[in-house]
Amino acid sequence: MSDESDKRARVEWGADPVFGTPDEVTAALQRMVTALLRPPAGAPLRALEAGAGKRIRLDVPDDAYIVGVDTDDTAMSLNPRLHERVIGDLHDYTAPADSFDLITCWYVLEHVERPEALIARFAQMVAPGGLVVLAVPHLYSPKSVFTKLTPHAFHVWFRRRVLGFPNAGKPGYGPYPTTLRRGIAPAAIATLVARHGLAPVFEGYFEDDKQTRFRRKIGVTGWRWSLARGLVRALSLGLLDAARSEYVVVLRRDPATPRVSTPRDRVAPSTR
Repeated sequence: MSDESDKRARVEWGADPVFGTPDEVTAALQRMVTALLRPPAGAPLRALEAGAGKRIRLDVPDDAYIVGVDTDDTAMSLNPRLHERVIGDLHDYTAPADSFDLITCWYVLEHVERPEALIARFAQMVAPGGLVVLAVPHLYSPKSVFTKLTPHAFHVWFRRRVLGFPNAGKPGYGPYPTTLRRGIAPAAIATLVARHGLAPVFEGYFEDDKQTRFRRKIGVTGWRWSLARGLVRALSLGLLDAARSEYVVVLRRDPATPRVSTPRDRVAPSTR
């Protein structure tokens, strides 16, 4: 598949996963989230940015109340949309059941030791009809395998020297140390969330823009890219896909699930 045909890759809703460029997939994801989000009548949308970083990843209504949790206080201080900033480990963060209409965990689960525990926690904190959005590296891609087998110091060097990001590794900037546990594989996520009352309503794959930038820099485009993808598939017996290096999924809690708490019990604006 050429670069031009990659750009024209189909992006559609439905049972099949979406495959396209990062912009195409995230745009389709945004449309799905916007269509499905339904906060309680008379109450603003409540959102949790689990691993908030410097910006929120999805557009939400202007009156949405957004809580951010991150260990990187420097990065979170640069995030203008947050109403509450909780500095700490996500494993230590708790909120009442049904607290949030939207939970976004964007490239965080690959950095933690127990991603399954966090996903189970999200299932408790999201309200009936609410959404949990996860973005992770696709575990079965050459990029993830290479990342798993190389030290963090190399990741910082590569991003600085090869990709040209001079602030890489400095406070407030990635890359951060990775764990890449098997619990973030798409099949593992699907098995886990089914036990916690969540169902996938959207799945998408795309190629990491940094990988695209690097391969174009060294001339792996057009037929060379098609050949490289084919070789990866063949040598891995179909397990690895070089073009699908990233995975995003939107999970929805059944709207018919009884609420554990009332809207007034949900996370409220801080009085501090």
